[in-house]
Amino acid sequence: MTLTRREILTLLLLFIVTRIGLVGAGVVSMAILPSTEGEEYKHLLDGGPALDMWYRWDAGFYATIAIEGYDWYNDRQIAADMAFMPLYPLAVHLVSGITPTGCALSPYLSTCATIGGLVVSNAALLASALLLYDIARRHTNQSTARRAVLLLLIAPNMIFLSGVYTESLFLLLCLLVFWLLDRQQFVLAVIATCLACLTRTVGVALYPVLLWYAWTYTPQRPAASSVESAADGRGRLRLGRLILAQVPLLVFGGYVLFAGWWVGEPLAFFQANSLIWGRAFSSPIEAFTVYFSGEQIALFGFRPAWIDLAATLFYLLLAAAAWRHNRLWGVFALTALLIPIATGTLWSMPRFGAVLFPLYIVVAWWSDRLWKQALVYGASIALALLFISRFVTWRWIA
Repeated sequence: MTLTRREILTLLLLFIVTRIGLVGAGVVSMAILPSTEGEEYKHLLDGGPALDMWYRWDAGFYATIAIEGYDWYNDRQIAADMAFMPLYPLAVHLVSGITPTGCALSPYLSTCATIGGLVVSNAALLASALLLYDIARRHTNQSTARRAVLLLLIAPNMIFLSGVYTESLFLLLCLLVFWLLDRQQFVLAVIATCLACLTRTVGVALYPVLLWYAWTYTPQRPAASSVESAADGRGRLRLGRLILAQVPLLVFGGYVLFAGWWVGEPLAFFQANSLIWGRAFSSPIEAFTVYFSGEQIALFGFRPAWIDLAATLFYLLLAAAAWRHNRLWGVFALTALLIPIATGTLWSMPRFGAVLFPLYIVVAWWSDRLWKQALVYGASIALALLFISRFVTWRWIA
């Protein structure tokens, strides 16, 4: 990465200002808006609103896994936390400094894990901003790169990018894969893909990216003494890369099979996603036809909701635009969207788009006029405020 000191300081300043605004919006929302209450809607016991605002929804799962480990592993039974991949909670555990005797950050382990999760997520988000800027600048220009980073930092789903969720770590690993491929570091890109597959299930969307690159982006062999030997060299390089590209699938499959073996049910991972989380692979068309089946549709809600459909269609449109700009970007974005759609529901789709970095670049490239920037930034901030206020008050958004 060849960012200048000024560029790094500018990106750092954008990061700090937007995070302050995010926390401020969350604290104010908690102070003036009613919150959903009940035994299942838990709060941290210390740290105040600025910390408690992050302990919502899936954050509780990640904090619990970081503290106690997986229920499926401890009890050797299929459990809800089987759907959560291990790399992020492991990172949270290590950063939090949790030990059998407690934690130095707080007398309450849930608070300790929340702090650790915020450190992991925001460090990953800052690193993602730097990588996104470098990738966007390489493929477009400096102005577009700056706008892409700003869009990332004020995205409607920014609460998930900074919260105790896997989004930022996964985004960082995806960006790292493409950053490495730009520099023809295929082996390192495969390693980064393996880590992505251990962070989120949709990490397998990087597999076709590796295949596409391995088959298409084969450099010339200048040292070859003849046309035939050059072709042989390219063929061997392509074959070697295609073989290496299988490693992330083996890593992901190995984890799934280990979990199944441990609980005594080979398909336990998929059963947990299907029976507990309502995500079973089916026709992608079903995810859309439910909106026209006569079933009652909410604006927000667990499922189905209009916001999920709107976000999905918007993401698909941007993914198609990414395909036109860069084939690798398009393969990643379209596959990463198809995987959750193929579960037959659009539940949580607004959040899933947070990790699709090509979409930020596409919108930034389109926003080359002041009126376009005003439209995009205004809409993004307005939606972000809506999402933040609903998130911190225990109201479902994504």
